[in-house]
Amino acid sequence: MLVNDAETLEILHANPPLSGLAQDHDPHVAVTELASIIEEVAATGRPHHVSELRHESPGQEPRWWSATLHRIDTDRWGCIVVTLVVDVTDQVRARSLLEEREARHQTLRQTIAAVPGHNLVFSLQRFADALVRAVPIDVATLGLLDPDANLHLVAASGLRPAEIRRLALEPITARRVETMVEDNRHSLLGSLGLHSIEVRWLNDGDDRIGALTIGARSTQRLLEDDLALLDAAAAQLSSALGTIERSSRFLRSRSLEMARLSAEGDNARQTRANELRPRELTILRLYGDGLGTDQIAELLVLSSHTVRTHVRNARRRLGVKSRSEALALLKATDESDNQFAS
Repeated sequence: MLVNDAETLEILHANPPLSGLAQDHDPHVAVTELASIIEEVAATGRPHHVSELRHESPGQEPRWWSATLHRIDTDRWGCIVVTLVVDVTDQVRARSLLEEREARHQTLRQTIAAVPGHNLVFSLQRFADALVRAVPIDVATLGLLDPDANLHLVAASGLRPAEIRRLALEPITARRVETMVEDNRHSLLGSLGLHSIEVRWLNDGDDRIGALTIGARSTQRLLEDDLALLDAAAAQLSSALGTIERSSRFLRSRSLEMARLSAEGDNARQTRANELRPRELTILRLYGDGLGTDQIAELLVLSSHTVRTHVRNARRRLGVKSRSEALALLKATDESDNQFAS
């Protein structure tokens, strides 16, 4: 509750103290907006309600408030403006998360509608990427069955290049997948760093035509609506893929293409990483070790500005937009090098 004198607008009472709203801070949009509303209510006497008021304090995350203001006469303070404020930050953030989630689901539905489209390979990869964004999972793979019941990898998202090559070059039988699901023995879990997987078979009528597999590296279980979305996606995808070619030769060529592209991607990453200057590479690796800018500057006897300049130059050479992307690229390159060496 915030109490202001209706004539001077002086703050008479604040319980509990609201940082930035009931104390002196640098001006912010939210504070200015609330102050103007208090002034209006004090002048007109008309109550006012604000459903959402964004507020930012220095060094803190933005918060949202719902405020109701009334001008009343009191024996203690005389004519005052009382502002009742409720923190609605969690509700606003939850709504934003739901809106973002629905947008990702809509994107997924649109990618399914585009299968097979003019470019089957492109549309299937878009589907795998959209599924990883729409559902809280880390990996999604799509395999199609040839007439001999061998499952060929045709799209994958969330896997490292070496993992894509291994799965693409080694088709597995439908029976092996069934055994893993029935016995809950997923031999792929450890090798891919996954904690759990879910498999949904794709069917064209009574004929099984493929498998959609998702995996998570965390122990968090999928919600019921996530599983329902996965079921719906598998059913819609089954309908879209019912008439495509599934000969052994065609599916094998797609898997080999994925393996080749992953190898070329590794080479491109290595080439870009090799273009870094020694000081740029050193600074990025120190960031990767968890050091901050000031710590790196002290360690290398540089100014913080010079450290940031080296990072900016390294980002340009690597063709990435952020330091985190640069570190991820170096990590992927190091992992590929280690796997090659072993």
